[in-house]
Amino acid sequence: MVKKLLIASTLSGLLIAGLAMADADTKTTKAEVKTATSTETAKTDNIIDSLKTLLTETFNRTPDSLTESPVSGIYQVLYGTEVVYVSRDGKYFIAGDMINMGTRENLSKLAKRSVRNDIMKTKLKDPIVFKAKDEKHVVKVFTDIDCPYCAKLHREVPALNEKGITVEYLMFPRAGIGSKSYDKAVSVWCAGDSKAQQTAMTTAKERKPFDEKKCENPVKAQYELGQEVGVTGTPALVTSTGRLIPGYMTADRLVKMLEADSQSKKSAVKKN
Repeated sequence: MVKKLLIASTLSGLLIAGLAMADADTKTTKAEVKTATSTETAKTDNIIDSLKTLLTETFNRTPDSLTESPVSGIYQVLYGTEVVYVSRDGKYFIAGDMINMGTRENLSKLAKRSVRNDIMKTKLKDPIVFKAKDEKHVVKVFTDIDCPYCAKLHREVPALNEKGITVEYLMFPRAGIGSKSYDKAVSVWCAGDSKAQQTAMTTAKERKPFDEKKCENPVKAQYELGQEVGVTGTPALVTSTGRLIPGYMTADRLVKMLEADSQSKKSAVKKN
């Protein structure tokens, strides 16, 4: 009986000692992993700093963002909404789209949309709004008063509103700041309250006479915002995901595109 108790006591002691050693080993392993992770992070930061310096010296412009891409040894570089890539050693500069062959996603376009969306959220100022009663989607439209296809798109606004699409107009006079188109945009924006602005916009789009007005306005800022997010012509539409859609399209087609865009946004959120 005594012998059995001694054996049990010995085994219990060995078990406790073993557990203590295992716990010590686990702590050591965690510490080692933490140290290794910190070292890798510092190494990556050093590489990014070196590449930023190299690109700044080479192109005389500092990247707005420089991060690791999904491909080992390749870094994603952002200049505004322009996406390019550079190798870890700085020897190769790659211009073009990066495609995930598994999902068929254009990673470069997704990066552009994300940046464009952030810029729009930060710098969007005082649009002329045609609000839907039962709002499902919001689309920002860069417009030129003298643009024929902008006028054609404007005729779709009532149908868009009926389908739950709010239209937020931003001025983008293609002829530039100080042009006749710019002055017309100022007159429309300075027409008065939101209802007066809507009336002036519709009148201008119909090529009917409207009052010339001046006031403190955001037309210049809106034009510059358009340039920053990649607008080169009008009409140009920006969705809630940052997608840039150039040119005119019917209300039905735009609704389908916005629905698809919304679904892709929901899918991306679920993945994350």
